[in-house]
Amino acid sequence: MATWRPDFDPDHLYFVTTATAQHLHLFHRDVMRRLVVDTLDCMRLRGRFALYCFVIMPNHIHLIVQCRAEDPLADCVRDLKKQIADRLIRHLRAVGNTTALEQLVPTTPGRRTYQAWDDGYNAKDVFTPEFLREKMEYIHGNPCQPHWNLAQSPEEYAWSSARFYLLEEPCLIPIDNAKALLT
Repeated sequence: MATWRPDFDPDHLYFVTTATAQHLHLFHRDVMRRLVVDTLDCMRLRGRFALYCFVIMPNHIHLIVQCRAEDPLADCVRDLKKQIADRLIRHLRAVGNTTALEQLVPTTPGRRTYQAWDDGYNAKDVFTPEFLREKMEYIHGNPCQPHWNLAQSPEEYAWSSARFYLLEEPCLIPIDNAKALLT
């Protein structure tokens, strides 16, 4: 994944994308997607970032977040990926899924025992309400793309914040409301 990161400004929101190592479909099962959602919830509850929008796809995640000045975006993304990887690997070990663990062995000698994530991430500064709306629509529509075909409509895909914005119903975890920022 090509990496592009803007200069960090704690007053701004960021559209973040990060992918799994080798684009493996690590999050194709609900139990694995739950690990991601629970980690997002923990980091939000700890005040690491405000979470405005998310979607968990089989091999990547998209988020719109705002990080604190003392907790820059790069640190938050690094820690999020590390915590998800730790939970994922612990789960795979606990259920004895050696096939999946073998796929996570890095090809570079001397690297970590397992690598769940691509090294980079992309972040784009959300600089206008129009750009925020565009990215939220992209995030929520991602599961409906023909090459994914995970849902017929954004709100029927449980692993995103779409239900909150489109139906005004709770999504799997509490999120921060971006509606006031869209005007």
